Amino acid sequence: MTRRHLDVILCSVLIVAGVLILTLDGLAQGGVETQLGSMLMPRVVASLIILFSLMIGLPSLRGILQDRPLLPTELIEAEGLDGVVIYIAIFTAYWWALPILGFLVATPAVILAVAVLLGGRSWMPILAMSLITPTIIFYGCRELIRVYLPEWSF
Repeated sequence: MTRRHLDVILCSVLIVAGVLILTLDGLAQGGVETQLGSMLMPRVVASLIILFSLMIGLPSLRGILQDRPLLPTELIEAEGLDGVVIYIAIFTAYWWALPILGFLVATPAVILAVAVLLGGRSWMPILAMSLITPTIIFYGCRELIRVYLPEWSF
């Protein structure tokens, strides 16, 4: 299987999920009720998921239909699964540590670990991204949509 085929399959699944979120009214029970309803944020996120899925899936589908030659980055090599095992270990540790350490401590560590695993070598942008992004998400969720992410439990 090539990355093009995988892109088309995953994007199709995400588009179907997004359409279901957009069309079903009974998905949200409780949650933050605004003047626009409790399904506002899920519908905004579903619309963005559909948009981004189309941006990824359409070029891949076009490449399959036009039978263009594969680029080296579009081949999926399944010989070494070390990276997959390391990803699973990182996210298992994140799942375990999140309630204990909180979002603002555990998430930057995971972002940093994944960036190193992907071969990132520009340390200043990696550190900035791993500190700024979770902080914006944490305070944005708490102040804008009143979703409280886990905090330090010590």
